[in-house]
Amino acid sequence: MGGWGSGRSTSRYRSTDNTNSIDIRYLKKQGCLVKGYQGSLNWSVRGKSCGSVGYRVLDDALLLTYNQKRGNEWLPVQQRVSFARTGCHYGGERLWLVCPECVKRVVCLYGVGTYFLCRHCCKLPYASQGEDKADRLRRKARKVRAELGASNNLCEPLPYRKPKHMRWAKYYQLREAEQEANRASLLMMPASLKKQLGIS
Repeated sequence: MGGWGSGRSTSRYRSTDNTNSIDIRYLKKQGCLVKGYQGSLNWSVRGKSCGSVGYRVLDDALLLTYNQKRGNEWLPVQQRVSFARTGCHYGGERLWLVCPECVKRVVCLYGVGTYFLCRHCCKLPYASQGEDKADRLRRKARKVRAELGASNNLCEPLPYRKPKHMRWAKYYQLREAEQEANRASLLMMPASLKKQLGIS
């Protein structure tokens, strides 16, 4: 799960950020949503595999195939996830996944139990709902680092080259915002650790 600066949530509780998910936006961006396309989604933590799902794109659904551990056995599971389509204001259409449990249109399904379901059916909170002030500051710093094209690791230095087409004034403003949020979160680190360890 990673420690401070690693970019992974340190929360002991399951949330949308630390649960294997299928995101239709990612599949679309990768050009995978073509009828007949077959592929796999793989998840890892610290370089170690923590799950994989094979999929095949049908005309109106995504066919998932994976193994589910029950007791000491791995049993094969096949799940059909329907697509829903809605029109866009300027033409074209938007593709959604349909939660097999509540039949709501969603962009993500999460693998908590035997099947992939929406976050409401899985009773999954967003990671931000369990954040304290230090967590929010670290998230802010990482957001700025992403805009600057920097690593997600808060311990690594910021690049000295600004992103292409960014004004120098904006670049320096973002650097200062990242450093301020990073420093403030570091000052709160002892209190956050005490809270996580239950030390008063």
